[in-house]
Amino acid sequence: MAVTTREELAAAIRGDWTAARRQFFEGAATTGAPSDGWLSLLAWLHDLDGLTADDLTAQIELIDHRLRDDGLPADLKLLHLLGWLDPEGEAVWRGTVVTPESLSEALRIGRLRESGPEWELYRDLCEGGLLDALSRFTVLSALRGTQRTWDEVWDSWRQLAARVPGLPPEAREWAESGARGLLLAALLPYSESKTWLRAGCESVAPPPTGEITWYDWLRARDGGSDTPIGCLVRADFTAFATAQAEQRRRQAAVDRQNQQAMTALDAASALRDRQWADYESRRLSPTARSGAVIRAALWLGAWGAATIPVAWIMWGWARPDIAATMSWYLVALTLAAYAGWLPRVIRLGAAYQPPLRRMREWAEEARADPGSVRRGLIRAGAVVGALLILGVLLHDVGPIVTTILVIPLLAAAFYFARIGALHDWAAEHRERLRDYRSRRPGSGGIPESIARGVQSPSARVRADAYQAYMRQFIGVHHGGKDDADRKNDRRSR
Repeated sequence: MAVTTREELAAAIRGDWTAARRQFFEGAATTGAPSDGWLSLLAWLHDLDGLTADDLTAQIELIDHRLRDDGLPADLKLLHLLGWLDPEGEAVWRGTVVTPESLSEALRIGRLRESGPEWELYRDLCEGGLLDALSRFTVLSALRGTQRTWDEVWDSWRQLAARVPGLPPEAREWAESGARGLLLAALLPYSESKTWLRAGCESVAPPPTGEITWYDWLRARDGGSDTPIGCLVRADFTAFATAQAEQRRRQAAVDRQNQQAMTALDAASALRDRQWADYESRRLSPTARSGAVIRAALWLGAWGAATIPVAWIMWGWARPDIAATMSWYLVALTLAAYAGWLPRVIRLGAAYQPPLRRMREWAEEARADPGSVRRGLIRAGAVVGALLILGVLLHDVGPIVTTILVIPLLAAAFYFARIGALHDWAAEHRERLRDYRSRRPGSGGIPESIARGVQSPSARVRADAYQAYMRQFIGVHHGGKDDADRKNDRRSR
């Protein structure tokens, strides 16, 4: 070997850690057969001169219990060797100098990451044995015994964490991993780790007692904030408890808001039901039904009366007797239609609103609709054709046979009126009924925008959605904005 002193070999190891590990502790030596590198190292150690009795005792301990230990990783063997060769020099681990500062940073940063030099050092610390090897160096001699204490505290913590009632899953996962690094940081005898530990404990205020049960349980058993476990609970698990408490407060606020909104919705729905009940009682009152019967008589009578002059115009100048007979037929047809239509009119009550008082407006709307004009001309032609046929029948076969033929027409007029073939003039009522049914809770008639809004994380969006939902339950009563809107809609159509 080129080196002759302990310091020279230590410098060579620090200069090329990988080559030294490969030369001395890898290769054939790992299979049980001694390698040339291992044999040369052993011979070199035995040939060293100037060793004191303590040096010899430490050398025997090093060789027999460290370097010959097959269960010890090669890197740890090399670190033990370096610590014996030059304990006053720098502590180097895998080519990197280890200091109190780097240990502190590894525990502060490495436990929170999954890569990087700090994480690698933290991982090696958790694998065990590294602290004892580092304590051979004078600069890190304060670490003697720390590995054993750390292992004991870690076992105590894991036993305690396993018994915590109601610990959240993310906190339980942290208790089995990242918590270990903070326990070691609390045990390190260096000011660097004490500084960031103190800052971590003071950065988050604990939740009030009684708010988070599992946190209170831990605080009662952590041994106090001066102990490693107490420091861990105060730093890491206070953050978990505070986050959980804040989440619960936010959820409680959302629940209160939802409950208030549902209470308002229930009240609005009850108001709407009362308004609908009032509307129905007015619509179906005896007075309203009597008025509907009179309106039906006037409306159908007006149409029947309007057809009688047509019969006289067509036949009165030549055969007044035929015109008179057809007039009675028209009266009978009108009465048959009225009799068939009357039950429906009574059921509609005040909702039956033929345009008796707004004939001019109705006529203008009809003229504005080309389809309505076309249908009106077809109906007028049908009436004229029917009157012409009736007149011919009266002239050719006589009134008796014609009357027999008209009887089925009377039955047809009654039947079709009974099944609702006539215009019911209750569009506004149908619109109100459809609106009422669609806006009742659970009807499925809630607009998609409202359904999305009530699930929004934004309090403002939810509030707007609830207001829109509440407006679904108002406006059933007569008058007000809804009626005006309906009238405008009808006029626009």
